[in-house]
Parts: sequence; structure tokens; C-alpha cells
Amino acid sequence: MEKWFVRAAYPDDAPALSALIQNTLRTTNAADYAPEVIEKICAHFTPEQVHQKLAAREVFAALADGTIAGTASFAGNRLLALYVAPSFQGQGVGACLVRHIETLAVARGLEELWLSSSLTARGFYERLGYHMQKLEDWGAGDVTWLMRKGFAGQAGNQADEPASHSNTNSDV
Repeated sequence: MEKWFVRAAYPDDAPALSALIQNTLRTTNAADYAPEVIEKICAHFTPEQVHQKLAAREVFAALADGTIAGTASFAGNRLLALYVAPSFQGQGVGACLVRHIETLAVARGLEELWLSSSLTARGFYERLGYHMQKLEDWGAGDVTWLMRKGFAGQAGNQADEPASHSNTNSDV
């Protein structure tokens, strides 16, 4: 039984989600990215920006005893913006959120799921069965790994990039 409860994020969650994401970026990702890259990404996760993302895609929150411990979102065939509060990392919150989104993807008939992994999270996603497709260079030291996981016996095979792949790291 999961010790995390995953639910759809509410508009009122935007400030808490913003704080969680920005804290995670500044704490966990700081070892792999320059401060200016971290701040550029943080600028895409202000409470107002998070509120807009809530209206544009499915955003989920993982709760532990009523506290938001992590968040992830889902749009098209993309897993987006998975962040776990530093104090909850390594406890299964991220894996729980990924499983939640994968279950939705399979239920909707998707054969694969794509994501852009930070340098920090690549090993995490590989342990969950995602395979690196290519390095994405967003410029100025901002790089991610484009990764995919197949659900119909295709895991690890090269595939075309998702049609919804954007030209910005602001949705990662």
C-alpha cells in the first residue's frame, strides 16, 4: 500500500507548488546547474505561472499527512515537471507520481511516455525503465535528457520524438 496520496492539484495549491518546485531546483539541482540556469527555470514556476499550468494540463500533488511532498504533470504523451521536496526525496514520492501518470497513460491507450530529465534525475528515470534518446541543449548550460518509456513491448527502442516536444525548458 502506498503511503503517499496522489490527487489532482487545485488552483489553491499554486503557491505551495511554486515554493516546492523552486526550493527543489535551488537545493537538489544546484549541484548540476549554474545558479543562472536554476533561476531561469524558477522564473517559469512562480505562483502565477503554476496557476496557468494548472489550467493548461493535468497537475498532480502527492501528499504525506496533508503536506504536499511532490508534484508532477501530464499533457499529451509527456510527463512534465516532476519535483519532490528535498525532505521527501528518496522515500518513493517521485516513483509514486510516475506510476500514477503511467497508469493514466496506459488507460488512455498511449504506447509510450516521453519526458525531459534534468541531469540530476536521469538515474532515477532509468531505474523506472526510461531510456535516453538524446541530449537536449537549451543553451547557456541548460541541458536535459530526452527520455522515453514504451508500454507495448517497445521500451528501449529508438522512436520519433513526441509531436508535443517544445523548444523550451520552461515546462520541464
